[in-house]
Amino acid sequence: MTMRLSPLEGLDPAEAWAPWTPSPSDPWDRKWAGHLYRRAAFGVSWPELQTAVESGPEVTIDRLLNGREGHDDFDQLMDELGPDNSRFQVQNGSEAELQAWWLHRMVHTMHPLRERLVLFWHNHFATSILKVRRSALMIQQNVLIRRNALGKFAPFLLEMSRDPAMLIWLDGNSNARGKPNENYAREVMELFTLGVGHYNETDVREAARAFTGWHTDGRKFVFNRFQHDDGKKTLLGQTGDWDGPDVVRIVLEQPASARFLVRKLYRFLISEGEPPSDALLEPLAARYRASGYDTAELVGTMLRSRLFFSEHAYRQRIKSPVEYVVGMLRSLEAKAETPSDFVLRRQQPRLMDGLGQALFAPPNVKGWAGGEAWLNSATLLARHNLAWKIIQGTQGPLGIKTNPPALVRKYTSSSSRDAKGEVSFLLGLLLQPAEGEVDERVNRKLVEFLAQDKPNAAPSERRVRETIHAILLMPEYQLS
Repeated sequence: MTMRLSPLEGLDPAEAWAPWTPSPSDPWDRKWAGHLYRRAAFGVSWPELQTAVESGPEVTIDRLLNGREGHDDFDQLMDELGPDNSRFQVQNGSEAELQAWWLHRMVHTMHPLRERLVLFWHNHFATSILKVRRSALMIQQNVLIRRNALGKFAPFLLEMSRDPAMLIWLDGNSNARGKPNENYAREVMELFTLGVGHYNETDVREAARAFTGWHTDGRKFVFNRFQHDDGKKTLLGQTGDWDGPDVVRIVLEQPASARFLVRKLYRFLISEGEPPSDALLEPLAARYRASGYDTAELVGTMLRSRLFFSEHAYRQRIKSPVEYVVGMLRSLEAKAETPSDFVLRRQQPRLMDGLGQALFAPPNVKGWAGGEAWLNSATLLARHNLAWKIIQGTQGPLGIKTNPPALVRKYTSSSSRDAKGEVSFLLGLLLQPAEGEVDERVNRKLVEFLAQDKPNAAPSERRVRETIHAILLMPEYQLS
């Protein structure tokens, strides 16, 4: 899929990252509210969309950054994972059961921005159960990520360096004095902080020595002091008796680290189109460093910016399979009160099959490539088939309950419940398009299709479902 590209050259960085203010020529409306929810959440339900439009951008962004008032996802999370809770046995579950549990959380979370960033950091610190092979450790890492997703990056990276799943994934127990294993040290610089070109092989070897003795007993982190190299090390120009925390400190002192992380978050939250220059990102990188790598502050600056609310960002990302599925379920107000309602052990494991993204199992240490790699003839067909199954509601083969015709009746007045009115509502619910964005010929064909059963009357439920299916397959719906 080819996205519309907008030239970034010539943008003033200070202007680009200044807060956006609605104006008569560029108002806060359904278009921008939908754009915000596609990027900072997983899509939007009709009540959320109306509340956002009425509340304005500042209140809505604050609500997304803080989660819904009065609801603590962490309390619910600990209940779910408690050892005495027989409904959720995910800590000893299969890969498919882990995926079902996390998808359930994404659909029902009261803090969708945090959950979306858990997905971002899961791909950043790509760790796969296919090697770790212990569900409890993957859940433990997932909770660690959720706790730090909007926090400061230095303690996050330090916790991740001690995470048992990460230690297994990158062979931490093989990292011993006199025979260091360089896997984690290399990835902490290449993939987690600096990027290629900002360190050398000596830095990798010295960082590996600093992490010697950082092991796991299969359940928790253990420091094996007899296997730790406590000699002098020179890392990125600094010499001392460095240990793991020193590696974290030294790499994050490098200007390249903030630029590297800001660039990745730019691609995740703003655009996969034209790559931004270092000059455009430098104001954000400088603020990120000055804040002590405060991710919530960085994300808030991005979401409030003029660049975010511009054509440089609008529909400039391809939805990942998870974003496609979870966004669809949230918009259609899918009912699944527990992971068991997703038919946890039988059908839900097939929900994401063929789409190209298996949660808890990224393809390698670099994670999923994203962008246009998400879409090919096979994955588009899988999206087609899955969308059709989901909109069948209780009649479909999945254990997920949706009732799209009921949403039409609930949120439209009887006077607008003809083919034209229903198409307008469905496009607003699923696409939140700007005026004139949907080609008039496409709009007319949808109206004509929906009206075939009973002209000048309310369309049949089957026609409504088929129309929704057609919208879910539109090129615009594949973009966030």
